[in-house]
Amino acid sequence: MVSIQNVQKYERFMRLLFLSVALGGFTDLYDTAIVGGGSLTLIKTLHLTSAQFGLFGASTFIGGAVGAFSFGLISDKIGRKKTFVITLLVFIISELLISASTSYVELLALRLLVGFGIGADYPPALTMLSEYSSKEQRGRYLIKFLIVFSLGGMTSYFVATALLPFGLLQWRLLFLTGAIPPMIALILRRKLPESPRWYATKGMHDKAEASMEEMGLEPDISQFTKREQEVKEARLFRIFLPLLVSIFAINLLLNLPLSGLVALNPIILSALKIPSNLVLVFSGLAFLGSQSLGAVLAYPLYDKVGRIRMLLLGSAVTGASLILMSFLAKPSFAYYLVVLLAVAGIFASFYLPVIYSLSTEIFPTKIRGTAQGMGILAIRIAGIIGIFGGSLISAAYGTHGLLLVYGVINFVAFFIALFTLYGKIKVEGRELEDISDEIVDEKTDSRIEKSKRSKT
Repeated sequence: MVSIQNVQKYERFMRLLFLSVALGGFTDLYDTAIVGGGSLTLIKTLHLTSAQFGLFGASTFIGGAVGAFSFGLISDKIGRKKTFVITLLVFIISELLISASTSYVELLALRLLVGFGIGADYPPALTMLSEYSSKEQRGRYLIKFLIVFSLGGMTSYFVATALLPFGLLQWRLLFLTGAIPPMIALILRRKLPESPRWYATKGMHDKAEASMEEMGLEPDISQFTKREQEVKEARLFRIFLPLLVSIFAINLLLNLPLSGLVALNPIILSALKIPSNLVLVFSGLAFLGSQSLGAVLAYPLYDKVGRIRMLLLGSAVTGASLILMSFLAKPSFAYYLVVLLAVAGIFASFYLPVIYSLSTEIFPTKIRGTAQGMGILAIRIAGIIGIFGGSLISAAYGTHGLLLVYGVINFVAFFIALFTLYGKIKVEGRELEDISDEIVDEKTDSRIEKSKRSKT
């Protein structure tokens, strides 16, 4: 990050940026939790089977997978700002229309569009947050993002509970409320400039400097992407491919249980004979509320302990909690299971900011949007499998089988991270360019060394 020219201007800009990006995250989990919060009235209204409900919940992530990948590429081509204004418009229109659905086909089609909009939002939004943040503040902003993200899901369940007196209209009203946060975010995002790093990689230096001045930064782009401009985009992809594959797999696996639990918690808790008036409250507080608490606990540790260590600790404890829950999945142990669900939520917050943001920190500007799009694509695919597959596993093997599978998946992700990331990447307190340049230099030196050995 180049020097700050106007501290007051920069801080004002960062507050605006953070609010606009965080509201996108709030919207995502709020909307995801709507599936669980409105499940009881939605299933009754449209007479859905378990498979139909599972597909409905997963359809958000199907659309999100397409949106994340396609708009990750597009954000590298047309810019971060244009991309994430378009994505919010798609989401808002679809969310309003879905509340008026009269058939399962309409519901499914519009839900795909909702997923497309919110899935496409993450690559440019989180990329912008990382690219604008100073190296000292980047980790803290990402943790704050997670806190707001978690509050979205918890708020959704509370709103769902408050709307229960409206009977079968509850789910329709719930979807209408889902359009409010992105409307606010859209107003804020229109005031933001384009990323100067993106302008710089496209050779638009005048616009990059103007963007930096608007941010309150010294208009000097010489430190931006100096090393990566010497390397062609195709070669950058080859250099970073192993990391891309590793992060894709970790994102996929760690989000399988989380996505499933957000949508299926009310059904799981109902199966344990917890009173219906407490099901939505426990779903909101025990899992999503505990994620907010976990994010607060993780806040001072994120840079001190390090991203990868936090990922390993969080995935291990969450996995152990889920496996233990699987053996207590009986009505007589229901409230013990709720406590363990809260523990899983707390420690999930140790790795959530890592899997959502690591791609924005380690990949160079030229491919950062695409790499982040791939990471979010993995998260969306996880949602498809976690919800649809989870509903089928639950129907076939019960709550015990579902929680056991979720716990084992967490440990698979733990070992992949341990062997592919631990001790190999350090991003805390470093400039984005320094992180990616170091990886490029290491790969280049390794290639040269191999070439020398082959000649001798």
